[in-house]
This record gives sequence, structure tokens and C-alpha cells, in this order.
Amino acid sequence: MATVASKARCVTCGKEKSTVRCDGCSQPFCYNHLVDHRQELNKQLDEIEVSRDLFRQTLTEQSAKP
Repeated sequence: MATVASKARCVTCGKEKSTVRCDGCSQPFCYNHLVDHRQELNKQLDEIEVSRDLFRQTLTEQSAKP
């Protein structure tokens, strides 16, 4: 998920410090904000899974109707 980078500005706090570059979005995050970024990605994935489950349920219900 992440690659260690040299000192750069964290995209969240703007401070120049040791950062980690997210392999997904290629943005640098300090260690404190990397955790927040990862939690946000997990939240987004959870929302996608809920949408998928609702779609699957609707599709199953529609397929069962004569």
C-alpha cells in the first residue's frame, strides 16, 4: 500500500517531514496521517461493499419474480 519516501510535505497537514507515499493515490502522508488515509480508504471500501450487496439483493429479487 505504501512506499517510504524522503522528506516531503504531507498532503494532509502540509508539514515537511518523513512521509510515506501511498501506492494507490501516489500522495505523500506523514505517519500520523497515513493511518487516517488508510481508515478513509477502508470506509470507502465498506460503502462499496454495501452498495454491491444491495445491488445483488435487488438483482436476486428481480430474477425471482415471474
